[in-house]
Amino acid sequence: MVLYDKWKHTDFLVTSLELDPRNARIPHSHARMSQRDIAADLVEHDKVFDLARSIADNGYYPIEAIILVAEDGHRYVIEGNRRVAALKLLLSPEFAPEDWQPRFRALANRVDPKAIKRVKAVSAPSREAAAPIIMSRHTQSQIESWSPLMQARFYRNLVTSKIPIQDIASQYHIPLASITNALRMDMMYSIACVLDLPDDVAAKVRNPREFPITTLERIYENPKGLESLGIKFDEAKGLVGSVKREEFQKGYSRIVSDIATRKVDSRALNTSEHIRGYLQGLGTDRPDLSRRGQFTLKSLLGTARPIGVPQDGAGKRPSRRSKPKPLALIPASFICEVNNQRITDFFRELTTLKVAQFPNAVSLMLRSLVELSLSYYLSQTGHMQSLVDKRRGDAKAKDQALPRDWHPTLKQMLAYVVAEADGIVRNPNVLKALRKLLSDKDALLSVDSLDLYVHNPYVPPDEAALRRFWGELEGLLQITLVEPDGQPSA
Repeated sequence: MVLYDKWKHTDFLVTSLELDPRNARIPHSHARMSQRDIAADLVEHDKVFDLARSIADNGYYPIEAIILVAEDGHRYVIEGNRRVAALKLLLSPEFAPEDWQPRFRALANRVDPKAIKRVKAVSAPSREAAAPIIMSRHTQSQIESWSPLMQARFYRNLVTSKIPIQDIASQYHIPLASITNALRMDMMYSIACVLDLPDDVAAKVRNPREFPITTLERIYENPKGLESLGIKFDEAKGLVGSVKREEFQKGYSRIVSDIATRKVDSRALNTSEHIRGYLQGLGTDRPDLSRRGQFTLKSLLGTARPIGVPQDGAGKRPSRRSKPKPLALIPASFICEVNNQRITDFFRELTTLKVAQFPNAVSLMLRSLVELSLSYYLSQTGHMQSLVDKRRGDAKAKDQALPRDWHPTLKQMLAYVVAEADGIVRNPNVLKALRKLLSDKDALLSVDSLDLYVHNPYVPPDEAALRRFWGELEGLLQITLVEPDGQPSA
């Protein structure tokens, strides 16, 4: 009997936790995935950005425990990978896939890192001890359930931990047949993932969230399907073949491709007659069973090129080099995702104009970009109406009235943003930079001195000052140059 109440609950630094390379959500790969690869997969397929946005909007609520296990000097997250990935990317947006970095940077600047740098987690003595909890959570409707392939991989992980399947069935109250079927599914999917397929087809096959494995299951669970492929399941070796390996691979590649591209589906393989007719129709792709040979599951997987590793050494990560100083004010890695043409025009020009050569044009456009993007952000999120209502209330209290077309200045909008109660920006470093710009009108870097570039003919900008302004405003622009999620206000 597992005594869960004896497990140790501790606060951990998020940066000390590692995402689980054996996570059932992650596609099969016979090459070890890096932490960044795992995070990228979760971002692309498992709504990690939505979780991060919820944390930015509402704070992190540690309602459900994160479960850890210590293995080979690593502290792996075996339950809660999506939450930990979201926290990691809020703390280090550069850890996200490149296309997602602007959005995570925008969220990160709305979060106080101190509030999320530590999480409460429980340490399990082993994966096997935690398995009942994890299974119950991911096979029931109260949380996002695993697909059949994810469940199959989970069982495979238990078996590779040297636990006999009879003991797994008994300990976790799972029918033995269910585990056997899951292991066969995982085995056949593993083979499918290492087939030499066109890149677009391989991408569909290697996505366990989308590949229709139950359609493939109809073929390999049918005796005629196994016979046509020249294979059979073996208790000791998992799978053995009685034909030349290339004959099996030829037929299996065709079947897997047809299923991945939806050329054949479960309705077309609904009966044994349907399956027999489909297999007979493979034509030249049908395995030639007269070419006798032998192979095993190990030999099939052992000769495969690791997923994600190009041939001939292509695609190797280049060595790091120091980045040259950008000629434009805004570096090429910075992205604007706002759906407003005027703002994107200003942004594009600021990524091309050379600061040293055109400091006046750059200064005018920088101020315009900050004002326009901030105004757009406040309007799209409903904050502009709140700001206007507040100003009208203040004016009414003084027996004054604002013009019907009144619009806040840049300084008034910035003052609203840094107000503690509004919570638009929670990152203390960004808040500090913005307060500095607002606090001293005589300082070299201030909103007033930025205005002087526009209105005073005796205050010329220079490259050094403009680059310092960019450093102070970058955090705000990381928020305002990403299309807000809120609906436009009336």
